[in-house]
Amino acid sequence: MADVERARQMVAKACWWVRRNPEKWRKLKGFCGYLMEEGDLIQRGNVYELARRYGMDVRLASEFKRDHNLWSVLTRYMVMERPMLLSAVSFRETPIDQVDLAGYWRGIVGDDVFVASSLEEARRIYDIQRGAE
Repeated sequence: MADVERARQMVAKACWWVRRNPEKWRKLKGFCGYLMEEGDLIQRGNVYELARRYGMDVRLASEFKRDHNLWSVLTRYMVMERPMLLSAVSFRETPIDQVDLAGYWRGIVGDDVFVASSLEEARRIYDIQRGAE
C-alpha cells in the first residue's frame, strides 16, 4: 500500500509540473514525437543526448535525466495522448499503473486530450492501430 501512496505522490508531482510548465510540457511532447518519427528510442537515460543532437534546450532534458519519477509519469501521459509513441517508448509495470492518471490530471491540470485513460488502454489502442497499418 505504501508503494501506491508513493505512486500517487509521484503522479501529483508530475501533474503540478505540467500545470506550472505548460510550455515545457508542449516542447517535451513535440520533441518526443519528433524522435519517434526519426526512429529513435525514447528513454530517460538518453533523452539528454538526443536533445543535444536534435537541438533541444538541454536544460529541459536535464530535468528528466535527473528525475526518473517525473519521467515515468510524464511518458505515460504522453502515450495516453498519443498511443503511437509506444513504438519508441517502453514501460515496465510499476505502482504508477495502479493510479487513476486521468483523474489526477483533471484534478490538477484541468481538461485533457487523452485518447486513452491509462497506459493499458493506450497499449490496446496502439496494438489496434499497428494492426491496421
